[in-house]
Amino acid sequence: MLTLIFSIISFLSGSIPFPVILTKIFSGKDVREVGDSNPGAVNAWKSGGSYIGIFVMFVEFLKAILPLAIAIRYFEIEGFDLVIISVMPILGHSFSPFLKFKGGKALAVTAAMWLALFQIEAAIVIFGLLIIFFVIQKNDAWTVNIVHFSFLIYGIITSISKSYISNNEFIILWILASILMIYNHRKELRSFPKFRKFRNLTGVKFE
Repeated sequence: MLTLIFSIISFLSGSIPFPVILTKIFSGKDVREVGDSNPGAVNAWKSGGSYIGIFVMFVEFLKAILPLAIAIRYFEIEGFDLVIISVMPILGHSFSPFLKFKGGKALAVTAAMWLALFQIEAAIVIFGLLIIFFVIQKNDAWTVNIVHFSFLIYGIITSISKSYISNNEFIILWILASILMIYNHRKELRSFPKFRKFRNLTGVKFE
C-alpha cells in the first residue's frame, strides 16, 4: 500500500507542468510556443530568460528529489518498490494529466531521480559527461542519451549501489528510464549524431 501511495504522489509531482505555469506567471509567455514546443526547463530559459530558467530547473529537480528523499529517509522504502516509485516522476512529466497526457522530455526530472538515489556520485558523473559531450556533439537528443548510456556503463563497472537499491535494481531502473527517454526523443533521434568541427594547432579541421 505504501508503494502505491508513493507511486501516485511521485507521478503527480512529476506531472505538474512547472515550466508552463511559472514561465506564464513571471513572463506572460507560453513555453510551448518557443523552440521545439517542449514544455520543459530549456524552453522556459529561452522564453523567460536565465533567472526564470534557473528557477524552473531547480523546481523541476525538486519534483523527483523530494518524493524519493522522503520515501527513502522517512519510510525506508527500498528495493524494487523504490524502482517503481523512482520512475514515476519521469512518467508523470512525460504524460502529464494536466497537459492532456502530453508532456516534456523529462531530462531534468531524470537527472534529479539519479541524484536523489546516488547523490554526489551521480552529479559528478552525469554533469561531467554532459559537459564533455555537449562540447563535441551538436545533436542534444543524442548527447543526453549517450550520457545516460554512459552512466549505465559506469554503474555496471563500479557496481553502483546503496543500502536501499542494488546494482541489479539500478540496471532495471535504468532500462525503464531509458525507454521513456528514447520515446521522448524519438523524433530527434531519427537524425545521426553531429560532431562539432575542431581545429588542431596546425589549422587542420577534423570531424
